[in-house]
Amino acid sequence: MILRVCDNGREQVVPAAPELVESVFAPDTEIADGTEITPAEGDRWVAALAVGARGGPGEFLLSGAAGETATVSGQAGRSEALRRFREFLSRGGE
Repeated sequence: MILRVCDNGREQVVPAAPELVESVFAPDTEIADGTEITPAEGDRWVAALAVGARGGPGEFLLSGAAGETATVSGQAGRSEALRRFREFLSRGGE
């Protein structure tokens, strides 16, 4: 499983790890508008795109899929985005 973070044209792709996801979504972490954060494994992925005010209920636009089936979509705050990323990581290999 990989974690891709694309911020202002800079792309970082690293092995996904729960600790890394926690640090990316930590309350004190600055996330610029337009930043895309995506863990992926095979045809499964979930993405958070920073679109709103830091700490706001619509801070991220979430989307995802498992094969051809959409799994999540809509706006969410940081804690909800983190919850969905934790869930995604915990289902590794499904």
